[in-house]
Amino acid sequence: MVTPCVDPKSFRPPVTLTGTYLELVPTERSHRVALHEAASDPEISRYLIDGPGTTMEEVDALLELVLSDQREGDALAFTALRLPDRRPVGMTRFLNIDRRNESVDVGGTWFSSDLWRTPLNTESKFLLFRYAFEVEGAHRIRLNTDLRNERSQAAIARLGATREGVLREDRLLRSGYWRSSVAFSVLADEWPRVRARLERFLAKPWSPGPSATT
Repeated sequence: MVTPCVDPKSFRPPVTLTGTYLELVPTERSHRVALHEAASDPEISRYLIDGPGTTMEEVDALLELVLSDQREGDALAFTALRLPDRRPVGMTRFLNIDRRNESVDVGGTWFSSDLWRTPLNTESKFLLFRYAFEVEGAHRIRLNTDLRNERSQAAIARLGATREGVLREDRLLRSGYWRSSVAFSVLADEWPRVRARLERFLAKPWSPGPSATT
């Protein structure tokens, strides 16, 4: 039996990932005010297990949660800074880091709603996937989303991820609702194809409109 090489230093902060439209930097409590402003639309948290909410108290609670998970080695949290002004506009994370099985989830992702349907989400996935596969040597990345969230499912499928199925009522939300999750994944040998697909998307010209600059 082959025993995987487990590096306890993998997926540890600080990690900064820089693209054309955004930079992913280690999440800090100093980002709280800007993240609170970015999370003002309640639709952002509608389907998230751990959403930012719309109050400063909810944002603070989320920061405590993600930083605690990071200290335990189970997650690696990023604040998304829009370029070139480097304004915090959202968050994303590596979750459920399984070093033995070389597997990791990408999730907890949210952006200010004025940046939906822009290249920022696509580029965030590109940066995270590239880091996981090409730097950390991950074998598998998983992405889960709420079964009710058809917009998110379409966005994940568009990345080139494979839909694996539905996990029925696998998470109990704070509202008392039992969420069913749709699971997608990308494997290491699929990454070259997915990478080329994402690079084609990101190569398309895009200029921020008024809704993306306010």
